[in-house]
Amino acid sequence: MDDAQWERLNKPDVSIVTEMKEFNIINRLKSGQTFTKFKSNGRLHLNFYYLIESEDAINFCHSQHKTEYEACKIKRITQIRAGFTTTVWKKCLEKGIINEEKSNLAFSILFNNNRYSLDLLAESEQICSEWIESLEYLVNRYHSHLCTYDEIIDQWLNFSFTHADRDHSNYLNRDEIEKLLSTLNIKLNKEEIEKYFKQANIRKDNYEDLTSLDKDEFLAFYKFISHRPELLKIICRFNESTPEQTAATLSQYDVISKLAHINPLEQPQNTSLVHFHTPKKRGIFSRRHRRRHRRPSSSNVIDKKDYLTVKQLKDFLEKEQHTGIVSDEDASKLIDRFEPSDNGRKYNELSIDGFRLLLLHDEFCIVNLDKIQRVYHDMTRPITDYFIATSHNTYIRGNQVYGNCTCETFIHALRIGCRAVELDCYDGVDMEPIIYHGKTLTKPITFREVISAIETEAFTFSPYPLFLNIENHCSYNQQGVMARHLKDILKDHLLSKPLEDDFQSLPSPDDLKYKIIIRSRRHRKGEVPTDSQSNESDDETEPNPKDYNPEFSHLLFYSEIVSFKNVNHTISTPQCFHSMSFKESAMNKLISGHTSEHLDIIKLSNKHLIRIYPGTKRQNSSNTHPVSYWTYGIQMVALNYQANDEAMWLQQGFFSDNGGCGYLLKPSFLLSDEQIFNPKEKIHENMKHLQIHIISAQHLPKEKDSIQHHDIVDPYVEVITYGIQSDHTKHRNHQYVIMDLIHYGIIQ
Repeated sequence: MDDAQWERLNKPDVSIVTEMKEFNIINRLKSGQTFTKFKSNGRLHLNFYYLIESEDAINFCHSQHKTEYEACKIKRITQIRAGFTTTVWKKCLEKGIINEEKSNLAFSILFNNNRYSLDLLAESEQICSEWIESLEYLVNRYHSHLCTYDEIIDQWLNFSFTHADRDHSNYLNRDEIEKLLSTLNIKLNKEEIEKYFKQANIRKDNYEDLTSLDKDEFLAFYKFISHRPELLKIICRFNESTPEQTAATLSQYDVISKLAHINPLEQPQNTSLVHFHTPKKRGIFSRRHRRRHRRPSSSNVIDKKDYLTVKQLKDFLEKEQHTGIVSDEDASKLIDRFEPSDNGRKYNELSIDGFRLLLLHDEFCIVNLDKIQRVYHDMTRPITDYFIATSHNTYIRGNQVYGNCTCETFIHALRIGCRAVELDCYDGVDMEPIIYHGKTLTKPITFREVISAIETEAFTFSPYPLFLNIENHCSYNQQGVMARHLKDILKDHLLSKPLEDDFQSLPSPDDLKYKIIIRSRRHRKGEVPTDSQSNESDDETEPNPKDYNPEFSHLLFYSEIVSFKNVNHTISTPQCFHSMSFKESAMNKLISGHTSEHLDIIKLSNKHLIRIYPGTKRQNSSNTHPVSYWTYGIQMVALNYQANDEAMWLQQGFFSDNGGCGYLLKPSFLLSDEQIFNPKEKIHENMKHLQIHIISAQHLPKEKDSIQHHDIVDPYVEVITYGIQSDHTKHRNHQYVIMDLIHYGIIQ
């Protein structure tokens, strides 16, 4: 294994703090603090905020009421900011509700992709800074996996135990355990419950001990019933177990293998998002793990082999995981890194628990971490050769008709790798252009505010060029105001002139690092601009520069929006800086044609930047499916980033490649001048066979997040492949079956 892999494997301590400091941080938050909450309407609320026992959410209660409410979940927090930085604070400042002198007492918790903010004022600067530090630690702990999988499960089960312990006796009897199992979606009959109850019931000093389980015993009980024999089969396959030895090893799981619902399911709100503070010690199951004394083989005694040695782990990694050459020393280090038991580490043996933890680590994910953590594509080709992460109506939060316009949506989009944002600009009062969705009830924000927000985050997460797609509805004079704001605020980041005077192709992403490019349409002086995304007019002819506001029009030299007549007409024009925008329905019509003309779209995207945007019927901010457009080489497929839908999941997965920089080099067959690729064909040369096998799944949520219903659901794993039409498939897996695999994977 190379140095980069080891660096990632040993990365869980990115937010290292001492045990005592961590204890103080967590206790500080759990003890709670009174803050004044500010709202955009000017109302103030004095609330008591605290970290709940499960450490996965901040709750609050009003000063005069004891009812508790959830403020936000730790996993949903995207930013924590000091001072008056959010829209709420700015409105409160404008209304005179608060003054700048108190900015050192203010902080904001932004969550749900910056859609919402919790804006709080502390009683002192020390309290403010302590809470900012503590919350940042919690967020970093969640994202950096400081808690191991076992710690998370142990703490979640502690939380479940406490919730099920109605009489607060610190014990659960058989009836309480049966009810709790139903809540966790685990179905066992009384005989099966009794078997695992007795295995876990190690304290038997009195009647209470005999008839109930304490917390530690319940942890052991749960881990007995949630063993994964399918992993044991893999271990037996690689540790040279004979069929008899494999059968003996699996025999201890004979009850589990007969159950109809073998995969215990966890409450959705308390899965991997939960991070509890626990003393630095092994889980109960790990503490019980002891090296078995090996007995000589005989006719009536069969050894059970439920571990991997250094050599056997090395074979598994090289032959099945295709990790490359793994030395004995590396395999030994992995055992020391993942084996939870002291004896396992002592004897260099990886148990089933260690094997599961190894497979669940990000480094052994089916996704190649090396490709999502660094830029490795050739970034020196013309910018038309790249897919570009693109946002539609970036300024809107929520519905397209009456949603709020806010700078926070730009910050969120830029922080997750977006490289092309959209601004719909109109004339505002006092010669101050505004941004909102025209002919709707959306509330406007000023152009100046948005550009200032963009300036702060434009290159925080990616150094590659950022496009501002300006839908220009402004008058001649206010176009000039926009140009001056762009120059004054963005300064050297604004690309104000071409890199070369005479260019025949567009520059590369490397050439344009840390530059902001304006993409828009020219308008004649005195003309009332029409919808800049309309394709009905023809302005591909070179206009008289004196008819346009020179301050704004001089910024349009690498991406000037023009109207589209047909592919041949557009390709015949030599201006590589001409760019087209298509409504999804217009592009779908071109793609769905029965002739070969749809292939001309690939030719068009080889020479010009093309942008696709959602249709007007998507008032709920839903998205068009991006994959079909990417298969034609279309660079900018604009999506509503505020949506949490399948299209955005695909977008996030697609652009996580190449270091998440927002640019992906198109495949060679989409860059060739020769027509060698047809997305509609069902048979292609050099086809590859992809085999995906689900070993098993645990901790899947109940349907519709319903944890109160006592029925046991039958969950399934759905695997969908996306691509050209012939590659789009969907499969559902209700039960796991062990078979020869190309790459092992576990779903948690």
